[in-house]
Amino acid sequence: MNVTVENEIKIIRMGDKGPNLLSVDRVKKIIKELNYNECKAVIILGNEKVFSAGLNLRDLMSAKERKEVSLIFGTLGDLFKACREFPGPVISIVGGHAIAGGCLLALASDYRYGIHGTHRMGLNEMYIGIDLPPDMLSIISHSISRDNLFEVATQCKMYTPSQAHKKGLINELIGHRLTGKKRATSQALKKAKELAKFYIDAGEPFVRLKQSLMHDTSFDYEILIDNWFSSETQAKVKAVVSSLSKK
Repeated sequence: MNVTVENEIKIIRMGDKGPNLLSVDRVKKIIKELNYNECKAVIILGNEKVFSAGLNLRDLMSAKERKEVSLIFGTLGDLFKACREFPGPVISIVGGHAIAGGCLLALASDYRYGIHGTHRMGLNEMYIGIDLPPDMLSIISHSISRDNLFEVATQCKMYTPSQAHKKGLINELIGHRLTGKKRATSQALKKAKELAKFYIDAGEPFVRLKQSLMHDTSFDYEILIDNWFSSETQAKVKAVVSSLSKK
């Protein structure tokens, strides 16, 4: 795993080769990197073949005790929670297979860029008889419309990038079918940095909005009013008004 920080944006490259399986060790490393004191936005990438193939089933099969299995699933759940509760934007670039837990990791992000290719994205938990607990189903339902939710969650379909985009697993596709993956990934990373910077500049209002989106919390309008009178907000509003007056 390779981690870099650029202009308060942390870029987590899970692995240049291989399936990027979400082992307990790898998951704990990713969770540790989701530290708002170290960065204000996070971008997660896999490689050109695989974003992440999810849990290592060999680890699960070799687990002999309940506590071992509990640790594997519990740590994965902690990762999704860390993504959703990270105050800044978490953006995934899905340029390869995103299966099961790997698909859920992408869905736990706030925004997902996809890249054209022969790779697939989807959930296969029902196929192998694994439950989707409410906290994980909540991740899916935040991204997938009600019309597509049952199909995506239960039918174990593996979607092409275009299909994943139509179903809501991907927010935006980069490039076209003739664009090389390396070039498309570079374009996606550039767009992800621009989007992350936009939300960083938005500041505390974005942090509060993300919390409300995830937890359906109540809102104190005094916060909105205090923020309106802040010097930073006033400067931004004056800049917008000034630009409009020139048109």
